Amino acid sequence: MLPPALTRLLTRFAPWYLPVAAFASFVQLVGGGWDIQWHLAHVPEVFWTPPHVVLYSGASVVIAATGAAFLLRWAGVAQPRSVRLPITLAFSGALLQVVAGGFDQAWHAAFGADDALSPPHVLLTSALLLAAIGILVALLGMRRQEAYPRTVTWVAHAVAAASVGWSLWGLLFVTLSPGFNATNLLVESFGWRLFVGAAFSMTTPLIVFSAARFVRRRGAATVAAGTQLVGTLAITALMGELSPLTAALSPIFLIPGILVDLAYRPSSPNVPYVAIVLGAIVGQFAFLMGGVVDAMTEPWSVPGAFVLAYAAGGVAATLVAIGLGDLADGLAAKDMRPSATAA
Repeated sequence: MLPPALTRLLTRFAPWYLPVAAFASFVQLVGGGWDIQWHLAHVPEVFWTPPHVVLYSGASVVIAATGAAFLLRWAGVAQPRSVRLPITLAFSGALLQVVAGGFDQAWHAAFGADDALSPPHVLLTSALLLAAIGILVALLGMRRQEAYPRTVTWVAHAVAAASVGWSLWGLLFVTLSPGFNATNLLVESFGWRLFVGAAFSMTTPLIVFSAARFVRRRGAATVAAGTQLVGTLAITALMGELSPLTAALSPIFLIPGILVDLAYRPSSPNVPYVAIVLGAIVGQFAFLMGGVVDAMTEPWSVPGAFVLAYAAGGVAATLVAIGLGDLADGLAAKDMRPSATAA
């Protein structure tokens, strides 16, 4: 057990650790997205750039919040396995982000400005994804406990779903892009372009279906889509590229969340078929993402092929989100089973 003073402090703020971690995780991902645009603009770089400050400030809050949640088990707070395991995953991912930050600083000191595909970037984006998934799953278990504020936690849960999709986008970027310093971002060959397009098309369906599947509250998918929209607009504004036309047209990115909130019900008997069709539709919103992914794939060159690629990516992401939700529900169901007694 922990010292009494620390135990009292930890238990006093216990309801807020994971909601805070969910919001902080998305803030750091905004910093990460800003950092990618900063690199692509060929801004001369050292480690302490404004995007890195945002990214690692968010990471510091995530590690503090998930670390406190991790310590609750030694403060007399009962945590079933369906909560303990994802909190451990989230805290491990947060710790790896700190390791990646130190690694990245050393990499910059040794080699100067780095490229997209570098060991610290792969470690960082992988750690972001691990932490985001851990927070998403842990909030499912913690929301089932009556001690937690319902409104705050369901909104935070939807934000956590947005973080999962964004962290996947970051991992895909550092592993699939030609690099920050490439003069031509177009990837070769045509089959590889289709694969890259399908991979990136997974992010929005993963966000909205994870929100709907885990939060199980109407409006959650729209909140998650709105979180993605706010983050995108924030990065565009920070880069000085937000135009009135972009701002006026931006609500179109709420449509995937609205569609899923209206048509997808996790408990419905025909849910697999509805989810597959919706996933294929939502995947098409990759056409509207623009920017670096379009420069990498040029989807307008063969639109019919990319429609199919985006549909495949959307369906795959939808099945991943549902499968992850089923896994989390399975862990919770095991916690509810009575323990076998010895004969």
